[in-house]
Amino acid sequence: MEFKRSALSSSFSFFNKFSRRRIYSVAPSSSSSLRSFHSPPALVSSSHRIRLHSSRYDFDSVHDLDHAHELFDQMLRARPFPSIVQFTKLLSRVVKIKHYTAAVCFFKELRVRGVPVDAHSLTILIEAFCLSNRVGYGFCVLGMFFKCGIDIDAVASNTLIKGLCLGNNIVEAVGLFKKLVREELCEFYDITYNVLMNGLCKAGNTQTALNVLVVMQKEGPEPDHVAYNTVINSLCKDGLVDHALDLLSQMTERGVSPNIITYTSLIQGLCSFCRWRDVTKLMNEMVQHNVYPNVCTFSILVDAFCKEGKLKDAEAVIQIMIQRNVYPNVVTYNALIEGYCLQGRMDDARRALGRMIDKGLHPDPTSYNTIINGYCRRKEMDEAFHLFHEMHQKGLYPDAVTYTIMLQGLFLAARCDDALNLFQDMQLSGNAPNFHTYCVLLTGLCENRRIEEAMSVYSKLVSNGKGSHAFGSIMIDALCKMGLLNIARGVFSNLIFKGQDVNAYTYNAMINGLCREGLTEAALGLLRIMGEGGCSSPNTITYTVILQEFVRAKKWDEAKLLLDEMAGKGISPDGRMLSLMNDLLALGTGDDAIVKMI
Repeated sequence: MEFKRSALSSSFSFFNKFSRRRIYSVAPSSSSSLRSFHSPPALVSSSHRIRLHSSRYDFDSVHDLDHAHELFDQMLRARPFPSIVQFTKLLSRVVKIKHYTAAVCFFKELRVRGVPVDAHSLTILIEAFCLSNRVGYGFCVLGMFFKCGIDIDAVASNTLIKGLCLGNNIVEAVGLFKKLVREELCEFYDITYNVLMNGLCKAGNTQTALNVLVVMQKEGPEPDHVAYNTVINSLCKDGLVDHALDLLSQMTERGVSPNIITYTSLIQGLCSFCRWRDVTKLMNEMVQHNVYPNVCTFSILVDAFCKEGKLKDAEAVIQIMIQRNVYPNVVTYNALIEGYCLQGRMDDARRALGRMIDKGLHPDPTSYNTIINGYCRRKEMDEAFHLFHEMHQKGLYPDAVTYTIMLQGLFLAARCDDALNLFQDMQLSGNAPNFHTYCVLLTGLCENRRIEEAMSVYSKLVSNGKGSHAFGSIMIDALCKMGLLNIARGVFSNLIFKGQDVNAYTYNAMINGLCREGLTEAALGLLRIMGEGGCSSPNTITYTVILQEFVRAKKWDEAKLLLDEMAGKGISPDGRMLSLMNDLLALGTGDDAIVKMI
């Protein structure tokens, strides 16, 4: 984002020049960012407001920028000249179709022509800046409020707070909120609190959002179901389902009735932990309160049962849905299809796809990708290709996910030439390979011992500036496993030389390769530099790889020292390490060090 903390903080200084909602000075120097708006804004006079004519324009029909330009030009030529209210409706529509820069340009043209502004039009301008990640300019627009003597209302402040949250400037959003409350610069409603809590939750600051909710409970305004639902949903996503259930109790105690959104969030949270009894209890409770499961609620249940392999339960839920006239949608069927595929029941998955079509529903790419993936896992590539081509017949086009799944299946079936041909087709079709695609391509080539081709792909990625450390790690691991240690060392050195953020996985791959060749001193050398200069620290796998080599070579003293080092760093052993430790105990070697670890 262009605007750093300092820029945003300086924008807050606007409010230091005003008190009690009365304006005593103009906007700060940062408003020079908006000099292109030319003359100071004029106020909408009362006589003008009276003469506002009824709308002659169909703003809702505007779906693209060309149409917006055409309508804007038409309005500029109209006589009598349209009011700011009419122009604001167009600006709002342009923002809604996500042409934020165009909305700003339209506003600029209105200022050039001397069209007066009001709070609504200025708020739309703020929204355009905020949604285009230029919230700093949104603060500059406040100067226009001040020049006009227009009070900052809840809508404008909400827009700024939302803009800060969208840019992940949570500290600034909370700071602005507190300043507005403290200075009483605008009247707040529950929607302002809701906007702030929603932003906090989306940024992963659920606890802070919960604190805001507690403040509302104590000082007002009283939280509504939107406020509770926002925090409950975020708590469930964070895995804090019991806290969410406590909040449900508070909600009902304070006279706020839970709705379908409340219960659905909680049911999803409970399903994530397979708390089926609690799910049943909550379902019964919601029905007692005359809140009935909708297609979203049922789909969550179907998905949860399928992921746990409870396909009979999932099928039973669908039957209940139909009995209650709640009809499964594409999401429901996709969940069921995935469940069948996970258990290898491909015929049932195909039948579910057919039922979906028979019901008048249109499968989406996920529907086909899931079944294609199921066939690929079983190496049934002819069936996978059949569905791949069927997508075209149904008016669906394979995306990067589809191609990546197909590539993975072809490599799994050792059909490397077909995979490379498909990779070319993917690029020709306009589907740009993504990070996961290249991981699959490199891994597939390496696992099929097509090292030269893998190195060629990797070299092109590096030369194009796409040489992620993850790609390097794949190559290092494969080269080491094939005994091509010198080439692996070259790849590793190149990553370090280019300042790549080499993580523990990459180091472990290189260390493992060195240990395979008996080069434990070199492996220890890499271990020693891990954690220095911003490098990833060694983990259990790092120590296990080296310890395994010491045990193989019967270097008991070195193994004991390594165990002592692990214990000193508080690194816990994993299953593989525990097995090695048992071997050492059986040999009566390193007993003291092992006891420390345990």
